[in-house]
Amino acid sequence: MPPPPQPAQRRQRGGPVPVTHQLALIPSSRMEFPTQRRWAASIFVLLQSWKIADLWLVYTAAYPEQYSGMLAKWWLIDTIYLLCLHIAKIPWLQFSIIKTTLLTFFMLWLNFAIFVTPTIGFSGIFFKHLLGDSFGKQTSMSKGRLVDVRNIIHNSSHILGRHTVHILPYGTAKWNPDNEAYCLMDAEIGKKDIYIPIILNNTVPSTVSISHYDFETKQKTIKDYSAKDMQRVTEIGHTKEGVEYYYIRIRNPGAYKLEKIVSKDGVDVRLKNQQLFVFNCPSAQFTPINNKDYCMGDQETLKLEVNGVPPFNVEYSKKSTGGRDVQLRLDRIHPEGFESPLLLLKPRLDNRLDPSLFDMTANDGYDWAAVQHVNVPLNLTFDAAAKQEYRLTRVVDGAGNEVDLSGLANTQTFEVHPRPAVRFKCSETDPIHLLIGSKSTQLPLSLEGAQPFELEYTFSGDGSRHKAKLGDASSISVSSPGEYNLISISDRYCQGQVMFPSSCHVIQPQLPSVKVQSTPIASECAGDNEVGMKFVAEFVGAPPYVLEYEITKQSGRSKKLIERKRETIDRSRHVFSYLPSSSGEYTYRFISLDDRHYKKRPTNIAPIQQIVHPQPDARFKTKHAVRTCLGEDLTADVELRGSGPFELSWTVGDQLYSDRVDGDRYTIQLPPFDRPGRHLVSLVKIQDINHCVKDLEARDFTIDVRRERPTAFFFGDKVNVTEGAEAELPVRLTGEGPWTVSYQHVETNQKATKRFNDPNASVKVHKAGHYELLSVEDAICKGDVVPERYAVQWIDKPTVSIVEDQVVQITDHQYERRAICQGTNDAVDIEFAGQGPFYCSYTEYRGAGRSFYAIGQEEIATGNRRYRLPLKTSEPGKYRYVFDRLADERYKEPFKLSQRLQLEQVVHAKPTVKFTGRSTRRERTVCVGDTWQTDNMEPIYLEFTGVAPFSVEFGLRLESEMGGRMIRVDNIMTNKHRLELPDEAINVAGTYDIKLLSVNDANGCGAAVVDDTTIKVKALEIATITAMDSSEDFCVGDTVDFSLSGVGPFIVQYVFDGKTEVAKSASSKLSMIADKPGNITIVSVGDQRNQCRSFPKNLSKQVHEVPSSYISGGREIIENIREGDMVQATVDLVGTPPFDFEWRRSRLVWDRVNKRHYKGEVLESHIVTGLLEHRYLINTSVEGIIEIVSIKDRYCQYPI
Repeated sequence: MPPPPQPAQRRQRGGPVPVTHQLALIPSSRMEFPTQRRWAASIFVLLQSWKIADLWLVYTAAYPEQYSGMLAKWWLIDTIYLLCLHIAKIPWLQFSIIKTTLLTFFMLWLNFAIFVTPTIGFSGIFFKHLLGDSFGKQTSMSKGRLVDVRNIIHNSSHILGRHTVHILPYGTAKWNPDNEAYCLMDAEIGKKDIYIPIILNNTVPSTVSISHYDFETKQKTIKDYSAKDMQRVTEIGHTKEGVEYYYIRIRNPGAYKLEKIVSKDGVDVRLKNQQLFVFNCPSAQFTPINNKDYCMGDQETLKLEVNGVPPFNVEYSKKSTGGRDVQLRLDRIHPEGFESPLLLLKPRLDNRLDPSLFDMTANDGYDWAAVQHVNVPLNLTFDAAAKQEYRLTRVVDGAGNEVDLSGLANTQTFEVHPRPAVRFKCSETDPIHLLIGSKSTQLPLSLEGAQPFELEYTFSGDGSRHKAKLGDASSISVSSPGEYNLISISDRYCQGQVMFPSSCHVIQPQLPSVKVQSTPIASECAGDNEVGMKFVAEFVGAPPYVLEYEITKQSGRSKKLIERKRETIDRSRHVFSYLPSSSGEYTYRFISLDDRHYKKRPTNIAPIQQIVHPQPDARFKTKHAVRTCLGEDLTADVELRGSGPFELSWTVGDQLYSDRVDGDRYTIQLPPFDRPGRHLVSLVKIQDINHCVKDLEARDFTIDVRRERPTAFFFGDKVNVTEGAEAELPVRLTGEGPWTVSYQHVETNQKATKRFNDPNASVKVHKAGHYELLSVEDAICKGDVVPERYAVQWIDKPTVSIVEDQVVQITDHQYERRAICQGTNDAVDIEFAGQGPFYCSYTEYRGAGRSFYAIGQEEIATGNRRYRLPLKTSEPGKYRYVFDRLADERYKEPFKLSQRLQLEQVVHAKPTVKFTGRSTRRERTVCVGDTWQTDNMEPIYLEFTGVAPFSVEFGLRLESEMGGRMIRVDNIMTNKHRLELPDEAINVAGTYDIKLLSVNDANGCGAAVVDDTTIKVKALEIATITAMDSSEDFCVGDTVDFSLSGVGPFIVQYVFDGKTEVAKSASSKLSMIADKPGNITIVSVGDQRNQCRSFPKNLSKQVHEVPSSYISGGREIIENIREGDMVQATVDLVGTPPFDFEWRRSRLVWDRVNKRHYKGEVLESHIVTGLLEHRYLINTSVEGIIEIVSIKDRYCQYPI
């Protein structure tokens, strides 16, 4: 039986990572996700705050058009932010590409709403886009359709034109406004153009005169530039005044000055006395050095050549192999005694020259500006072995002209090598040996450096110097003993030094030799017999020595190798002996001798022969005590040596035994022991073929005899287990472990053998039946078993059944429950047999045609034998419950039922009723006085589900009344039925509600109608219309209001200038805007079906046009004048006199960003009244923008 469900455990560390975390661009190990979300939110808030600040600038600007780029700027910023947010995929802020696109379009729309047309205001644009075109629109009087009120009321065509008066200022000029110094490379002089900026204010140049002073020739020339020779940067009209940029092209070094500028109108332009300097660009290079290989400790001078205008700043880098780049700098380099104003100027953070430099005159002299050549020595000491590279990176002259040298191939490379070193790998205590017979030997060297090496040394034998060239070898070959001394060493690049030890001794060791003296070993039994040989060896040479010899035995005519030995001796005298194990003629041959220096040297010792008769001897093969039980047979193995056959004697206890032995091995058969305890077997004496008798002193053969034999028996006689489970049969053992036990399954005769170390063991089996023990054996001997059997029996499995009086049995294991209506609670009792608590699982199926499909798996866990099983009735259909697994207290693991228990039940669906979709979608209206069965009202249809016949109840109520009445209709035989209401007149206006209440079908199932769908029928009053304003005259742009009575929406028919139009109103008020001049007459008014109509009389209104004004013919004119001149602005008026109008003069402001004029604050305002003429003249000599702001005639005015 499975354990009861446990509460959900918290997910431990190391569990699966959520998918949203895996998608994140920045993992949580680098930045926590809450921190990422705070950053994203903070950036969004910061951007919106910035947007609000820009919005404030737009709304408070006197000329909003200067901020026309704000919309594109914020479109780009918002799109980039949302795109980055989509790429980052921060958890909780992971938007799909569709959502990101929608958010982007929303931000674009929002930016459009708040930045475009700020004069309209945010609220108007917001509600216009949110609610559609209906907001800010009214019904036009001329067409009866919605029109934009703003286009009618704010029709800017009624006031057109603007006259701008601009007083021209004096012109000024300035060149090189940023106080920059220029330079030309030597190869660019006369070929490359330098563009010098000239700023002209309020003038257009005709000619420009520039003087040039050459630093080298010291000559001054003047050159005139026409407008064609200059390049214009600001593309604005020639007649428009303002700041303009021009570029003058210069190709030669020198000092330049603006001498004169004449404008197009022939006026001289004011100039600032300022010079311009164009120098020769600085250059720097290393003087090449051919030698590139150096040794540690060497020195070298690297020369740096710098050309240009001092003082110079030179930057270069030093790069070493295996090290980092070191940036080096030389500042303020200049020739000795050099004088220059550049030496007096303090450097500025922006790398620009002091403005005072450009105010110099030619009288001050320009010798300092000529090209100077400076050589700078760089003293280098190579203290590290590496490849060193010096590279020029940048040079700056005194005027701040900078030349990047990093891309040029101007480097100097030095390869610094370590000095070589040499020493001997030998010492006074470990000299080199020159063996006798060898022509030469090698003196090992330790070399450091680059191959090849050249070595010089001396030899004590001749006192002269010797030279050796070494490549891959690390030793020198010598052929004479004596003392060798190292003098010098050099490698491929450098001269080195000799390290200690610098001397090495070569000696010639003598050859090794050996002398061997042999002495026979006499027998103890017969003095004329020999049992072996004793040897004494004396060595000469360098220990350790290795003496190799062999022993052979004469076997017939041939000799048999008995043994070959190698004795290692670390002293000059060695004594050893050899005792053969059998009789015969033996030969001892000494083969070779080794010492520390010489190997395999002959011994020159003659072979030694001997006839051996060894003494007899015997001993037991087993050295430890042997254990056994009473009555067990036992043997003892004996090893013999000497000349056989032998006569061997031994004792067992007090009994003496003897036997003849032909070989060198013998097995003693011991009698069974009938007494427990310790028993001894002793070897007494032995006699060989030569009648040599020897008393034996060999170790005794010890036997421990145990009193009891091992036994085995089952502890108990039976055990009950669940079917298929493992049963343990307890076994008790006596004796000494480990034990080997054999047993069998009686019914199948299946045998098995187990090995146990514990006397309280158990045998594990998986079959029911009887088991018996066959044999037992412990560590000492075999034992006896008790012939009693052990039984293994299965426990009965639990069962489950259904109480028969609650169901109808179809087959042995299939039952059926009575049918029931949907939603009615139902249950059935099931009974368990076994030992509780019980566990059962069953599968729920639902019918689909003739087949079933599974809808869920349920479990039952109960301690009672009877359990009430609730059945599914929430959904109609045929259900089947199949019980497939069962468990109880004894069978804890659920098992499959061999015969699955099945229960079926049919659940009838609840009947339903509803209005047809067509009946609910249509709006039903009648007029007061009509009947319910009028042909103008659409019929109402009902749809049923279930089994006919049906009965239905519905309610009918007037919304203005508290209660209504209920109507019941029975015996409806079809699934679609037309609802017929009583035929009675409708006398009260209002809305009637028809609602379904309940339904029943032939299965006896009923249900209340939960659908709140209600069909409404409206009874409408007769519609009427009246004017809300008694005035007869209106202007274009005015709103004409009419009051409507009845039930809307209303349809109003009218005639405008002879054309019939129709207007609709959803409320009790009809508002129409006068979009054109003309006459309107109301004809009739009705409801939305244009029924229940009325026809008013004499309801007419007259609409007049709004007056207009045009200044300077409706155009925008900019007129430039000099101070003191007079201009005239003409104003034309259209409408019905008399006229009243207001005109204003505003400040003229120059926009430097957009290069255009715009209107500033209002300087003066004038009102003209009672004008009967259609034209008016304004005379002025003051700068500004003249505009008409309002106009009024006899009937109307603008703005409204």
